[in-house]
Amino acid sequence: MRLSAAQKKRLREDGFVVVPGVVPEARLDAALREINHRLGTGLHPSKDAYADDEDYLSERSDTPAILALLYESPLWGLAQSLLGEGCVERPSQGQIALRFPAAKDEHDGEVHAHIDGMWSKNNPKAIERFTMCAGILLTDLPRKDMGNLTVFPGSHDRIARLVKRSGTGFWKTRLVDSIELPEPAQVTGKRGDVVLFNFQLAHDRGRNIAAPIRCMVYFRFSHKNAWRNDDVAYLRRAMTDPWLEWPGLR
Repeated sequence: MRLSAAQKKRLREDGFVVVPGVVPEARLDAALREINHRLGTGLHPSKDAYADDEDYLSERSDTPAILALLYESPLWGLAQSLLGEGCVERPSQGQIALRFPAAKDEHDGEVHAHIDGMWSKNNPKAIERFTMCAGILLTDLPRKDMGNLTVFPGSHDRIARLVKRSGTGFWKTRLVDSIELPEPAQVTGKRGDVVLFNFQLAHDRGRNIAAPIRCMVYFRFSHKNAWRNDDVAYLRRAMTDPWLEWPGLR
């Protein structure tokens, strides 16, 4: 599977694109069955840094059913077509991200925009940089306010200009304190769709005032050069050119 010219254009301009029907139904059912079984029995590993105490459960998983979403679907080939054949580190786990219905319809109005692996309220230390994130929808998201992934289209370019002007020190503070973000957009789609987005696209998690639990599984892909974390010059170059590690888009 490869992206069309129109999908590549959307990815370059907005920093993300939704690709329909990537993951087969059987793989979705197997993963969701395992997740729901674990919810019922309470068999959870430790929550990761993205979880909270209220309505967002986030945990890492390397079980066969979760990894099959990537390796027994066209997604792995799609990732290689964008980041380069033989240039992509193989993810060893996926992030199960559940957004539970909120107890109330109110929203606190606070923006929690962030870049994965960098500063956040729950994780104040930078972790690592990667290249591309893929979010698989295991449940339908036909409309807004269903716990949708919320993105800030074009923010990858604004962040690139910020790094070029001021360096990478911004990631040790709240993103909203460093840059004026574009208007947010909530990602909608059907189960089996995949949202691909650039590492430095700012994003947030939306409220869920619907009845179902929103279920997604994220995989983060690193180009082999992305691990050069000690090379400050390379890091700056990569963050001022968001598509440096994407030969399939260049």
